Amino acid sequence: MKRGAQVTFYLLLSTSGITIETTELEVELLLATISEQELHPVSVRAQVFIELPLSISGVATPQQLFFSGVVKGESAMRSERDVGSKVKYEITVSNQGQSLNTLGSAFLNIMWPHEIANGKWLLYPMRVELEGGQGPGKKGICSPRPNILHLDVDSRDRRRRELEQEQREPQEPPEKLEPSSTSWWPVSSAERKRNVTLDCAQGTAKCVVFSCPLYSFDRVAVLHVWGRLWNSTFLEEYIAVKSLEVIVRANITVKSSIKNLLLRDASTTIPVMVYLDPVAVVAEGVPWWVILLAVLAGLLVLALLVLLLWKLGFFKRTKHPEAAVPQYHAVKILREDRQQFKEEKTGTIQRSNWGSSQWEGSDAHPILDADWHPDLGPDGTPVPVTA
Repeated sequence: MKRGAQVTFYLLLSTSGITIETTELEVELLLATISEQELHPVSVRAQVFIELPLSISGVATPQQLFFSGVVKGESAMRSERDVGSKVKYEITVSNQGQSLNTLGSAFLNIMWPHEIANGKWLLYPMRVELEGGQGPGKKGICSPRPNILHLDVDSRDRRRRELEQEQREPQEPPEKLEPSSTSWWPVSSAERKRNVTLDCAQGTAKCVVFSCPLYSFDRVAVLHVWGRLWNSTFLEEYIAVKSLEVIVRANITVKSSIKNLLLRDASTTIPVMVYLDPVAVVAEGVPWWVILLAVLAGLLVLALLVLLLWKLGFFKRTKHPEAAVPQYHAVKILREDRQQFKEEKTGTIQRSNWGSSQWEGSDAHPILDADWHPDLGPDGTPVPVTA
């Protein structure tokens, strides 16, 4: 090794002798050489952190909500069905390490956007339920309590939850659903141009924090939150908005006397898109006078198109030159000779006892066959036929 050279190396230390109270390790480094030198050991201190292998994920069902109808005040709300569209959030916490009862107490926190910036309702929380984190067969209690207006719970949802609890199997972390890539939202008005995000971290919404303790947390804990979209607020404040994104945030915090605990990937965000109901856009979004003006404008365009085609002569009939029809001289048959003719099935008029000895009358002409045409002279008159 040359003088002044630097070497980087790594040490893999065993953790068998490290306890949760260990905060640092001291390592002595001594350089050995074949030359005769007086070398002194160098002490290096390394800080020790205990990393908790906790992960959190969340999903909302459904991922798209719609609002429509009429505006109702808070005093008119009797049941949760009067509020608006329902939504369910599932936040899953997984622990791949040792139980938290030896390290401290963890808390699962969900920041619920219950109001917009001006204090009107946004997402109304109906029910919060924690499965796991309290020991086998126990359910956690989260604070504060939801449904502060004491609205009646939909009986159909209550029965559905009871059936789910009866048929529920051991929970596994649910797969995270991918957001839909198809956007079928029909924008009916040119005024709907804005996209609004309602997020407590950005100050566009106000949140209430539901905190759920995880006292004995071994593997998986799932937090279920049921809520309702406050329909009246969106009708009053966001009727002219193309789309809204409501963001719910969740994280994990650990309370412990151990100061060197390290927690990674302990937060998640769950977005939900909100649109105006397309049925309401078609039924109520277009005023009658707009339809009337559209019909009148269509008739005006049609009249202008007809006038333009008339000016260009589109409706004039094309006159074709008359074909030159050959003219024939009529054949005059005397009355006394008419009985001598008869019409056969072939369409040929013949005369029995045909005689070619005489032409009667100065203006008499030869008899013509029905299928025969006389030859015309230069002046257009028939050429006499000689018998």
